[in-house]
Amino acid sequence: MHRLRQDRGRGPGCRAGRRGVRGTRAAARTEVFSPHSLEAAVQLLAEVKEPVRILAGGTDLMVEVETGRSELPGLVLDISRIRDLRFVDEGDEGAIHIGPLVTFADVRRSALLREKAPALWQAAGLVGGEQIRNAATLGGNIMNASPAADGIPPLLAAETHVVLTSSEGSRRIPLFSFFKGYRTTVAKPEELLTEIVLQPLAEGAHAYFRKVAPRRAQAISKVVFAGRIHVARDGAAAVLKTARLGIGAVAPHALRLFETERLLGAQVLTPRLIEDAVRTLRSEIAPIDDVRSTADYRRAVAGNMLRAFLMAGLTRSESGKAGF
Repeated sequence: MHRLRQDRGRGPGCRAGRRGVRGTRAAARTEVFSPHSLEAAVQLLAEVKEPVRILAGGTDLMVEVETGRSELPGLVLDISRIRDLRFVDEGDEGAIHIGPLVTFADVRRSALLREKAPALWQAAGLVGGEQIRNAATLGGNIMNASPAADGIPPLLAAETHVVLTSSEGSRRIPLFSFFKGYRTTVAKPEELLTEIVLQPLAEGAHAYFRKVAPRRAQAISKVVFAGRIHVARDGAAAVLKTARLGIGAVAPHALRLFETERLLGAQVLTPRLIEDAVRTLRSEIAPIDDVRSTADYRRAVAGNMLRAFLMAGLTRSESGKAGF
């Protein structure tokens, strides 16, 4: 199905010979550059004047090309051989550092992510089927900027930053400000995503992930929601110390729900507060009618997800349990 990989170059930093990519609306010939180093990749992006498409797992790009929804330019940068972009580490400062070439299957195999980023770990198990998870990358999920991307809401709730690198250096950007609109980001043409940095789930905090889709598996989300809350007991009261919420498929891009977070911050968690938060969330999102769902359904379901999450957090705080 994905015929482009046969055109890779054979040596570090070399370009493949030009070949046609059959069955697409691309230029008659597409040249594929397959570097083994980050330095070679960013050098190419700095030097070329023509448009470049970046290929990692290919699960989005190649489907778009094969179905005619997208075109390949004359040059493709295949970064899949850059081993330095595939890692999961815990930094000295406590943050979790993930390379953009980490696949969703890698996420599922990571004990560190299962323990300290459980919402992302669960989301990874619901991305496509096993074959897709073995190829699809977390970096590709971010850079593709689909509003329904399953991996992005858990990252938003984990206060994630992304690192973009060019020949001029690197810059670090909060994920919530990375998306400009529908499938658009602030990344410049000469920049490459090189690191994803997220905060671990705090001790005593609760995490949540929920996806609603037309089918139980291998389906695009109607609504996808993730959150983290830290509830502390003050006598008989449950005080919500912090709330971090991310949601997808209800706006042109995935959202961090700042207004809802502000309402919930440092408040006693009560049924009335929960209903106020549900109303705030429903006013904060901007869902649409499309072939998968209606705006009214998405708004209703999004509120129900938040209510379920907060009620579960209240119950867990009463029992003294934490985690996912």
